[in-house]
Amino acid sequence: MELLETMCIYASIMAMKTRERVKSFLESQSGVSNVVATIIILLIVVLIIGVFWKQLQKWLNGMMQTIFGTSFDANDLSNGLPS
Repeated sequence: MELLETMCIYASIMAMKTRERVKSFLESQSGVSNVVATIIILLIVVLIIGVFWKQLQKWLNGMMQTIFGTSFDANDLSNGLPS
């Protein structure tokens, strides 16, 4: 009987230590939420750019025409120079 009591006490102590380790680990992982929030914000920005690409292209054409006297073509982005 003494052996069973000792094993029970040992198991209880190990469970408490494990609970404390898990609790401290979860408390130390606060930076993960910042990374997730940053990724979500980036995805929203990319989605907005995708939705309004035609309007942005017209706006860029107007700016390029005003500044350089040339127009902006999205196909020229692969060449790296506006036409």
